[in-house]
Amino acid sequence: MSEQGPSGSDRTGVLGRRRQKAPAPAPDAVFDPNRDPLTGLPTRAVLHDWLNQAVAASRPASTRVILAFVDLDSLRDVNDSFGPDAGDFVLRSAGERLVALGWQGTQVLRWGGAELAVVVPGVSSVDAPDQIARALLETVGAPYVLGNQQVTIASHVGLAIASDSYATVGELVRDAHQALVTARDGGPGVYVVHDETKRGRYTTRIDEARLYSALENHEFLLHWQPIVRAGTHELFGAEALLRWQAPGATNTGVMYPHDFLPLLEKSGLIVPVGRWVIEETCRQALAWSATHPAAPPLFVTCNVGAHQLAMPDFDESVLHVLTMTGMAPERLCLDITEEALRYNGAGTWTALRRLKDVGVKLGLGNFGTGMASLAAMRDMRLDLVRIDRLFVQELAMSNEDQAIIRHVSNLAHDLGMIAIVEGVETEEEAAVLSTLGVDLAQGFLFGRPDTAEHIDALIDPSYVTASQTVSEPIAPGVPGGAGAPIAPAPAPAPMPAPPPPSYPAFSPDPPPPPPPPPPG
Repeated sequence: MSEQGPSGSDRTGVLGRRRQKAPAPAPDAVFDPNRDPLTGLPTRAVLHDWLNQAVAASRPASTRVILAFVDLDSLRDVNDSFGPDAGDFVLRSAGERLVALGWQGTQVLRWGGAELAVVVPGVSSVDAPDQIARALLETVGAPYVLGNQQVTIASHVGLAIASDSYATVGELVRDAHQALVTARDGGPGVYVVHDETKRGRYTTRIDEARLYSALENHEFLLHWQPIVRAGTHELFGAEALLRWQAPGATNTGVMYPHDFLPLLEKSGLIVPVGRWVIEETCRQALAWSATHPAAPPLFVTCNVGAHQLAMPDFDESVLHVLTMTGMAPERLCLDITEEALRYNGAGTWTALRRLKDVGVKLGLGNFGTGMASLAAMRDMRLDLVRIDRLFVQELAMSNEDQAIIRHVSNLAHDLGMIAIVEGVETEEEAAVLSTLGVDLAQGFLFGRPDTAEHIDALIDPSYVTASQTVSEPIAPGVPGGAGAPIAPAPAPAPMPAPPPPSYPAFSPDPPPPPPPPPPG
């Protein structure tokens, strides 16, 4: 949904589940140096106080504070094409959208020019910086209606995470803004996370030559996160997640995508690396089947970005991998973000349809945080929709989030799709999800991203390698089936041969009836 600018009248289309608006200044308001007269947002003068208060409050709770800068890069083009009033409207609307996200304790201010700053306290998930950055990009990136035209603003996000290594909050501001500067170099829609906890003591210079060396020396690897049936917690599949084994770069020697993905994309190396990810995903799926021939074959998913989709031979490269590895297309799902679809043209859709025609499955990632979801679901005949973790964080207490997940799941089923919810971290969240009609779930409750051997141990709990023993079940057993161990216990006799692979390899249980409306 979009907003109308100076030439329109509809101002109700602000993105966000809670329609809070930044207060507009009254015409006769007394000048306040801490309040921006254009947007009604606080100014940069209050940022250090906000950060000091947020950091102090985070210590007893053992949580982190994230500072994000959001840059509306093409706002000058709006001013040139539509006039300064239109530019002012877009900037003001962007601020309203960020406030409307309604994340608990989050504060938004105008930093200056076309830049806004967002302080997000209470962060505990390791994936939160990436999720927050994507949500901010999607929120300000949705179209603005100026007169009879829709305008999309190119934006960037730079983030930094508060840690004990910072002597002052000024250093946190410095690193977050430097991350924004780096993001601008990566092109439209790029975000960069500066994490001092990783780079403070273990630093390495990442440039194109280093990335080429990493590719040639096989330093990239995949970690895997389990995907389970929402009702029983039974292992159903796994998602491939890219990591870089870069000795000396961090205290663990492993770097995460937000550290190197922007440069991979800028250099063009994302294409060969992405091709390797798809190939390795197929090879690992076949390796699991060879190691556990009696177990039903797992389906596997991997992420595909905008730069990969833009390649004219993308579909040919995927078909080549399938032929070379012998992987059944029905077991492979390519997860595509709304942003990737938005920045690519009709040729991409043609390539994806060709892959779908041979059996490859297509998933839509981060559903609900962007603007192309429904169109993609309709036009692409998708197989899987990933409901973003933003709708899970307050699930137990939010009737709105429960309603959204229930209706998205029903919509997916009506379109012949499977609904998977990401970011499940507590048993309470899993229990609520089991009543909302979702088919699959993924999150730390069922397993953190880890090596392929951990998936081996979930398929067969007796599986042990010479270098590793896995003794802890991923999900605790609960009488009655719900919450049973993620992998079935070894049977005394071999399992019957599974049916020919198909996707999905199960018929989702019919969703339960909706709960009665709250009293009053």
